[in-house]
Amino acid sequence: MAPGVDGLPAAEREVDVSGPVAEFLRSLSPAVLLRLRLGLRAFEWLPFPWRFSRLGTAAAGEFLSKLERSRLALHHELLMMAKILSTLGYAVVPAVEARIGTEIGCALADGSLPEPAGSLGDTRPQGEGEECDVVIVGSGAGGAVAAATLAEAGLDVLVLEAGGRYDRDDYPADRLEAIATLYREAGLTIAAGSPPIPVPVAKAVGGTTVINSGTCFRAPDRILESWRQEFGVTWARELDADYAEAEEFLRVTQLDPERMGRNGQLAMEGAEALGASGAPIHRNAGNCVQCSSCPFGCAIDAKRGMHVSYLPRAVAAGARVRAGVEAQRVLVEGGRAVGVACSAREESGRQRPYAVRARQAVIAGGGAFGTPELLLRSGLGGPQVGRNLRVHPACWVGARYEEEVRGWEGVMQSYYVDQWEADRRVLLEATFTPLAFGGAWLAGTGEEHQRSILDFGHVGSIGVHLCDRSRGSVGLANEGALRARYGLTDDDARHVVFGIARAAEIHFAAGAAEVYPNIPRAGILRPGDLPLFEATRFKPSELRLEAFHPMGTARISADPRRGVCAADGSVNGTAGLYVADASLFPTSVGVNPMMTIIAFARQISRAVATGAADRPGRSSAGAAEAVA
Repeated sequence: MAPGVDGLPAAEREVDVSGPVAEFLRSLSPAVLLRLRLGLRAFEWLPFPWRFSRLGTAAAGEFLSKLERSRLALHHELLMMAKILSTLGYAVVPAVEARIGTEIGCALADGSLPEPAGSLGDTRPQGEGEECDVVIVGSGAGGAVAAATLAEAGLDVLVLEAGGRYDRDDYPADRLEAIATLYREAGLTIAAGSPPIPVPVAKAVGGTTVINSGTCFRAPDRILESWRQEFGVTWARELDADYAEAEEFLRVTQLDPERMGRNGQLAMEGAEALGASGAPIHRNAGNCVQCSSCPFGCAIDAKRGMHVSYLPRAVAAGARVRAGVEAQRVLVEGGRAVGVACSAREESGRQRPYAVRARQAVIAGGGAFGTPELLLRSGLGGPQVGRNLRVHPACWVGARYEEEVRGWEGVMQSYYVDQWEADRRVLLEATFTPLAFGGAWLAGTGEEHQRSILDFGHVGSIGVHLCDRSRGSVGLANEGALRARYGLTDDDARHVVFGIARAAEIHFAAGAAEVYPNIPRAGILRPGDLPLFEATRFKPSELRLEAFHPMGTARISADPRRGVCAADGSVNGTAGLYVADASLFPTSVGVNPMMTIIAFARQISRAVATGAADRPGRSSAGAAEAVA
């Protein structure tokens, strides 16, 4: 896969790649590991009667090129799996980084460090269980904001998180260890389908806000209005104050075009040349001007993830956070949720039973995968649980420029183009990810792919992001593991291809010599190739996609036949049980969802606090006054 060219070391002969990747894979669950083993075994025997691992360098290169040119979707899926795993291990080798010149880091404009975040206290689970007024499962944008809101309303709040607690003092320095530690299934959560779509989400205190890009959008008015009219979310157009409060608290700031980096500047220049509307992105990172470490945890915590913002705020108001606690099922007595049965991970790695009793409410905030997983294991929520999965299918459109881009300098996600958002449901975002994440999407295989890696400093990239109408589902496999499926429709595939063409057009307008549309049959595009590209019909299975925004799997609807939750976030059929995360969204939100998750969590948690103030049995006083 990486034979070594022009100063790049050869994998295995000169640098160990398989060893670190094998260790990395040990972090996967048995179910995911089994699927990977089956895929790798199929790849190994694909050149039958020979085995791939026993082919010579020339024969292996020829075989990989043949797979790249194949019209069979299975060939491309197996090839991409092999490229992802091999590039993941190869890209983090110090000799590779040194040869390319990449640097991973984060910096504020004045070179200072952000002030330390407030304490989260002792995050170890105590004894065999604990009691509280409200237990919240999940510590991401929904759970953390609900915790702060409820704790400040005077309620005794306990937050449970399956992952560990990390911040700038102890993020894993090793890239592979960081991915294995901070992500669910080491980032290899896959929505099965044609094509299969990786959907990496976090598993850490702070949720996916620990590893996301920090991009902050408000939901488009047309989306909120459709939720109000079609799904009965009467307060959907009343979120302005919640957005504004969050933007102020998280220090959301629009990027300075002069400091955002050349990758964003090229996208801006290309869009302006075409007359396409766009602007520098707003981020929850204050005056951060250099960030290439976001997917590994912000190196200086300039990005205000939940673990350094709302969770310390919640703890300051009396909440408790417990890390390493996996919620197994919701406890229900007399039709009311009264707690959560869990397993707690000790420092030795051993799991032990742990239970939480909640006097007032249970809130599921584990995201669009974790929340339906918990509800399904508990047998709660009705037949709509896990349905209506939307993911914002996305793809990377790279381009080669004669000038140096050095996309790792500046801000990872920096400029957006919304010219085609309303009518074609496509949002473009200049996004430059570290080589470990983006390297597999570079053109070619074998030596050709290695030369693409050597050219990484001349690559600009734009992400195509679709407000999808396709749907998927989340369920449980026989062994109880998460199983996600997603079926990309022909119509949505056409919209993605349209977005790829617009991204290519922007690249060419900015001076790119060639564009990589990430569709094998399309090859490499050069100026003048776009009319033919747009006239070609591509099957959904030909697209190479990923996604970062799962939502909709416990959606709100005034009609219980269409959703899981009522308009106040309460789960149908179970008193005292609520949802406060992106699984509530009735449809795709169309933009990066963090700020809308926060706004929804504020709405839901205020309703919970009001209900708790009206119920007897409170352990702490002051909720009624705080809510009022």
